[in-house]
This record gives sequence, structure tokens and C-alpha cells, in this order.
Amino acid sequence: MDTTGLLALGAAGGSLRGLVDAYNQVVAWQAARRDHRRGPAAPAREMPRLTEYVDPLPDSVATAFHMALGAAGAAMFGLSGQITGAYAAIAVGISAPALLTQLGRVQSVSEAVTGVVAPAGAPPPPRLAGVPDQEETG
Repeated sequence: MDTTGLLALGAAGGSLRGLVDAYNQVVAWQAARRDHRRGPAAPAREMPRLTEYVDPLPDSVATAFHMALGAAGAAMFGLSGQITGAYAAIAVGISAPALLTQLGRVQSVSEAVTGVVAPAGAPPPPRLAGVPDQEETG
């Protein structure tokens, strides 16, 4: 699959993620209205408004970011040969925020073994051949 197709399908997956978020907000609003109607003081209180559950501007911005992350994730996975096909590109687009967050948290082997986290961009410490590190001798 070409890069344009990967980007488009990944963005489509990201937009589906935004639709799922909007759906969850509308369902929460619906449940609040239902609870209100069943409550003891239903006529006295005002019904919950949709605007208390949905905020169009931030939700639209979040959907745009989901689409960008989906497009980038599908392109990365597709161009590296880890996925093939439209369904996989859409699935990566939907799950891109979670996938990319997990990739950002991957420990290096030395961090996992020694428990020492090197600062980002720091060069590895110099090592002399045949001389054990202090951790190995202590």
C-alpha cells in the first residue's frame, strides 16, 4: 500500500476514535437525563443539557489530533512492513494514541537490567575493554 493510502486510512481510523468519544459523551448525557426523569424531584430540577457533556471545540481539536496520530501511526507501521492492508491501517489509526504512548514508554535493555535511566540524548558512559563497571564489582 502506498503512503497516501496509509495516511488516509490511518486518519480515517483516528476520526473513528473521535466518533467513539463523541458517542460515549452522548450516552453519558442520555443516562443523566434518564436518571433525572426517574429521580424524586424531577420536575423541580432542570434537565441535564447536552452542552454539559459535549464541548465541540476541544472535541474537534482532539479528533484532529487523533486523525494526525492515526495517519502517522499507520504510515510508520505500513512503511516499515509491520502491517499490510486497509483494515490494519484503520485499526492502527484507531489505536494510534495508545500505541504511540506505549512506544514512548519502552525501556532500553540497559535501563531494564541496571534500573538506571539515562537522560534523553545523553551519550553512553565510556567503557574500558577488560575493566568491569563498578556495578559489576560492587
